[in-house]
Amino acid sequence: MPTRPTSGAVAIIPARLHSTRLPEKPLQDLGGSPLVVRVLERTRRAASLGGVWVATDSERVGDAVRAAGGTPVMTRADHPSGLDRVAEAASLLRKDLDPDPDSVVLNVQGDEPFLNPAGLDHLVRLFDRPEVRMATLAAPFAPDDDPRDSNRVKVVTDRMGRALYFSRAPIPHGAGPDLPPLLHVGIYAYRFATLRELAALPPCPLEIGERLEQLRALWNGIEIHVAVGDYHSIGIDTPEDLARARTRWEGSAMKGGVSR
Repeated sequence: MPTRPTSGAVAIIPARLHSTRLPEKPLQDLGGSPLVVRVLERTRRAASLGGVWVATDSERVGDAVRAAGGTPVMTRADHPSGLDRVAEAASLLRKDLDPDPDSVVLNVQGDEPFLNPAGLDHLVRLFDRPEVRMATLAAPFAPDDDPRDSNRVKVVTDRMGRALYFSRAPIPHGAGPDLPPLLHVGIYAYRFATLRELAALPPCPLEIGERLEQLRALWNGIEIHVAVGDYHSIGIDTPEDLARARTRWEGSAMKGGVSR
């Protein structure tokens, strides 16, 4: 069984085997290892985490995680979002997690192999403020990334760093040098009690229309605090994304910039 973490913050990586845009996405090869394993390796580099698990509905994914020295948590196959899968995994692991409802659970998307571990630590630090119930990451768009791409989710924040809205459409309208668009990096952190609350709520119309699970929180009045930094990553949703990720991985490995 997993050992009890030494920190109140833990990470759970949801990894659903079947994806309509990229079949068997977690098991796609990236530099000689499955994609989900690359995400697990990067997540483990965050200094603030006391434990990392992979939540999956597939024994094949579970076997890949075990082969890499990780611990899978087997969950149902019918979850509508990664949030719901993470919530089930957290409940199954409850005796291994900090029982305090204010403890922090990170939801690290299983298709972010270039995530910046410093971003995970930044998220955890936000929870030093007692009013923070949920948080996520954002980054400036890279020069070669197109804000008009519907696979690149945008976020608009208020002056206090709280999310106003997320969309696949270009927002804000008329963005320019004084108001550049922000790329949403699909990693979330919640108080344990907030995670359970969200999972008990049905998907909302905005969430369904945009296909963005975080809108369930805004719809129900839960503030999302946004940590902005040099956290740009490549989320892998399509075969084209995977090809681009493989090119980046090969280039980084040649320069010694990726831990193999």
